Amino acid sequence: MRALKTSSILLSVLVATASFAQDLLRNPVEVRNLLSGKRLEGLYLRTQSSYALSFRADGSLVDQDAAQGRWWVNDQAQYCRKWESGKLQGHEACLDLAWEGGKIAIYSNGKKVAEGALVAE
Repeated sequence: MRALKTSSILLSVLVATASFAQDLLRNPVEVRNLLSGKRLEGLYLRTQSSYALSFRADGSLVDQDAAQGRWWVNDQAQYCRKWESGKLQGHEACLDLAWEGGKIAIYSNGKKVAEGALVAE
């Protein structure tokens, strides 16, 4: 009985992981076209605060507090960014994107950190 319970738990974890992996955007060209010239307006989940990022076509990035950085898409279709000013100056990260219920979700190390709608700039 214990082995069956353990197997059920492992199966649940595998199904959840597979489901998550299928939802991620994995085409670099598609991700670049999706973000370029758009503004993400949404919620930063850690603080439950408003979150906005402008992905300019020239590769520059601006957040809701006017912090500036650079953005690009890597070969794994992750959105990458490096902040050049603001409280995160010098911080670089690559994040996964997924469509969830008509919104774009941003994941860091498998954990959703932000979500919102993409609108034209």
